[in-house]
Amino acid sequence: MIDIKPKFEGLYIEKYKADGIAEFQKRSTKLNKLLLCFVSAGKLNLHINGLPFNIDDHSVIMLLPDTDLANVSCSDDLELSVFYISLDFISTYSFLTVLLASDEIKFNPAIQVENSAKRLIWSTVKLIQDYNSRIKEESTPESVQYLLYALLELVSKLYLPVIKNNSLLQTRSQDIIERFFELLNEHGHLQRSVLFYSDQLHLSPQYLSSLIKKETGKPIKQWISYIVIKHAKELLKTTSLSIKEVSNQLQFVDSSLFCRYFRRCTGITANTYRENYKIKK
Repeated sequence: MIDIKPKFEGLYIEKYKADGIAEFQKRSTKLNKLLLCFVSAGKLNLHINGLPFNIDDHSVIMLLPDTDLANVSCSDDLELSVFYISLDFISTYSFLTVLLASDEIKFNPAIQVENSAKRLIWSTVKLIQDYNSRIKEESTPESVQYLLYALLELVSKLYLPVIKNNSLLQTRSQDIIERFFELLNEHGHLQRSVLFYSDQLHLSPQYLSSLIKKETGKPIKQWISYIVIKHAKELLKTTSLSIKEVSNQLQFVDSSLFCRYFRRCTGITANTYRENYKIKK
């Protein structure tokens, strides 16, 4: 197993061979992340949410958050790359929210890639792995992120035929979901109230909260927290602003409230996060 260190928050990459398949099952089940698995060689057999799948080489597997994996086995020549993608990154890519809400994807997670797309997808996977493993002077977080966007676009197109009722993309519910994430990306670092988003969408807070939970599987306040913490972390990493100044930037009433919010969402203090980041650099 090769450990490729992440260069920006939101993506973690691992490569597995046959001797690491038990670790893949242990690490990958019931995660609060989207997993994209690329089987470049060999065969992979596993149960996904209780259903058996026998997966051949040059296949893509999309595992939605909180997927249950069991009975994982493989051929001796397995080569598997797994992209662990966090929900805060997904929230910036609106089409993925449609895929995450699709029961068709949940029960049809694996697709064997046709020749026309095979070369492009696997070369993009390899390029992301290469950029993600390079030192800071050779690769920026932005370059990895742009490449990942390109890969997600390619993978999304693969799954369009799986969504049997394509009108799903045009339903009122999906329009609301997409608009919510647009508002969240624009205002999320400053607006932490569900009421703000429900007012913008001309809905009741109760209805919007219920819809977001139903369609994405996560509470609306959890999505809002992702964006707030994402901005907070960026300020802590890239500026010399004091904790109080960061708190002011994010329009908290006072810095103690910001500190409690940050710790509740991340499990560590803002100061500890900043110090840990400096050490890792």
